[in-house]
Amino acid sequence: MGIRYCMHCGMPVPRRAKICPECGRSLKMRAPQNAPEPRVLPERPAAKGRTPRGKQPADKKASCFALGLIALLCTAALIIINAGDRIENARSRRREKKTDTQHNTATTRREIKIPEIIMPDITIPDIQLPQPPAAEFSAESYTVETNLLGETVLYVNINYTNKAETPECFLTSFQISVQQDDKACLMTAGNPAQENHLMDQVQPDETALISEAFIISPEKEAAVSVNAYFSDDTYLEQTILPHADGTVSVIQ
Repeated sequence: MGIRYCMHCGMPVPRRAKICPECGRSLKMRAPQNAPEPRVLPERPAAKGRTPRGKQPADKKASCFALGLIALLCTAALIIINAGDRIENARSRRREKKTDTQHNTATTRREIKIPEIIMPDITIPDIQLPQPPAAEFSAESYTVETNLLGETVLYVNINYTNKAETPECFLTSFQISVQQDDKACLMTAGNPAQENHLMDQVQPDETALISEAFIISPEKEAAVSVNAYFSDDTYLEQTILPHADGTVSVIQ
């Protein structure tokens, strides 16, 4: 707010005053031409150590900024320390909970008792295998041929006589086997043009021709036998020697 001076005496007066408090004259009248110049009051020296209002020295601002930064860093450090403590406490509680769970589980497992299981006595009845029907066998002939694959085939022709009281089929009760070097020879397809009652019903006291074919090695002894499926009985056993020319020699 500016300073107003009396136009008569030159003394400072309030801005809204109508009469000068020094000379008592009206402030609305024009000042005469020979009015004295207004007084200029000397400025008061500023107090030592003080700065004008609204102004602060630069070193004080720097000090306030440093103090604020230090306070901020301290607050952040406290937050980090508290967060670390909370994390460590949470880990400790988790470890304690896990240990308690394992302990309770182990205790529960130890307390479980498996009842004793008593197995009932099981008696397996003796299985009686059917006895093979009575029969007689004799070697009819042996034939050696070479098939389309170049393999040597031995044809075993056996006479089968049914000695049972009912009709019997050779295929359901008996088998012919050929071995060389203690190894079973593979069975192959027989000659379809040759008479064969392998699957026919043979009447009591009737004799039928049975023929089967095997892949063999020529010029090597072969053991021919007829056995029953349900017993170790051997009805026919012979050792033969097939030759490359198609003939067969019976050794025993």
